[in-house]
Amino acid sequence: GKVAIRKKGFVGSMDQQRPSFKIQIDKFDKKKSFAGIDTLTLNNNKQDPSRVNQVIGYQVFRLAGLPASHCNLAVVTVNGKPLGVYSNVESPDKRFIRRNFGNDDGALFEGTIADFDEDSLIRFDRKFGKKKLEMKLTEVLEALKTTDDTLIEELGKIVDLDNFYSYWALECLLGHWDGYVSNKNNYFVYHAPATDRIQFMPWGIDQLGEDNNIFWGRGFKPPKSVKADGAIARRLYQIKEGQDSYFAALRELLDTVWKEDEWVARIERLEEMIEPHRGSVGRNRRQTGIDLKKFISGRRAQVEAEMKEGYPEWTLALRPGMNRIEKRGDCEIKFSFKMADLKSGRNSYVASEVEAEFKVLIDGNEIEFHSEKMAIRQNRGWGGGSLSLQFTRPSAAEGTPSTIEVTFPKRMHPTGDPYRIDVFASPASGRLLNGSGNVGEDGTRGALTGTLELTAFGDTAGDQISGRLKGEFFAFIPKDTAKE
Repeated sequence: GKVAIRKKGFVGSMDQQRPSFKIQIDKFDKKKSFAGIDTLTLNNNKQDPSRVNQVIGYQVFRLAGLPASHCNLAVVTVNGKPLGVYSNVESPDKRFIRRNFGNDDGALFEGTIADFDEDSLIRFDRKFGKKKLEMKLTEVLEALKTTDDTLIEELGKIVDLDNFYSYWALECLLGHWDGYVSNKNNYFVYHAPATDRIQFMPWGIDQLGEDNNIFWGRGFKPPKSVKADGAIARRLYQIKEGQDSYFAALRELLDTVWKEDEWVARIERLEEMIEPHRGSVGRNRRQTGIDLKKFISGRRAQVEAEMKEGYPEWTLALRPGMNRIEKRGDCEIKFSFKMADLKSGRNSYVASEVEAEFKVLIDGNEIEFHSEKMAIRQNRGWGGGSLSLQFTRPSAAEGTPSTIEVTFPKRMHPTGDPYRIDVFASPASGRLLNGSGNVGEDGTRGALTGTLELTAFGDTAGDQISGRLKGEFFAFIPKDTAKE
């Protein structure tokens, strides 16, 4: 019979060749199910080349007694084309809620760049439940405004604090930088009528083992044992009772759940399962479980060392909220050029001749992007440094998109496999610019997410570099300039 299928994903997980999928089995027949479920969520693991993070992450949450999805691995084929190993994640739907809470009489909300503050409360997406239950989110916001003396009492009336302290501690232990407490992203909250309180549930935990958030800026060095960027975590960490309860939950999880040898063994079993299905992909460090195993093995020592010194301070200032993301365009560039002599550039762009084919659409309009010149810049850092390439159309009017820039590590090799570019976790990035050369952030028209495929590469002057850049441009719209 028929099922409904669609592509899914936020900016960081979008992929034109290997999209994530949502399959609704009961779309056309409400009695239809598969293995007892009516919805499949197949995540492409674009931000987790190891393929192990989600399976392990959800297991850790469930073992701690928190409501969290079941997750396994699936080999996906579409129209006869093999797409490789995906994560098959249990969708947080009514069946999931009934299993964890006994009934589905409450309301489920998804948080994507959403928090309990005036600016981003509207970003919560109610998945099901009565609309009037949205007021429960507002009640959390109001409770956070109370005095230190009454905070725990008032917040505890609407938030299941035992659940939240454990959820908070697990996000930190796992290094889930793109979750609620570190990035106000990738989570669900459910208002359970039986307790009249909300509980947190993890989602999108494909990026583990990282203490830093690129949106915090390079000047902030976060502590290992705590993250408190989300509004609830930030407010609770401002009072001693909140700090005491958080670190009590962290210590309990270290004693009961954080069994390093067992988790490392589970990762190794997953690696054995995945290996036969990698094909030509998966021969570098990021595409194995090595980094997560190392992180898990060393995590206890990191957090206990900080706790011995007392509670670390959380000094990160409040970050302005993001209203929404808008797609601005698409691009596909096939290019071939010879590496320039970058020694004369001194961190500036050096011109080079290029043979290129362009297909660029900006705001729905095709842009003529014919040029026989491009520019190259060498950057320091990133394990040997990186290169930035700029493709510029000389005829662009002032204040209009004129340059496409992509930056990638020099350690990339021309395997023929596409290399991911996104605005979040990839070491490669791209921009659409008004202007060329060393353009600052004020000249950025959009961020690039997509793929870079190199078919030839060398970093010595005269070496051939060729490949294809394909992707989409997105703009982050500040709330004071967003369209109504």
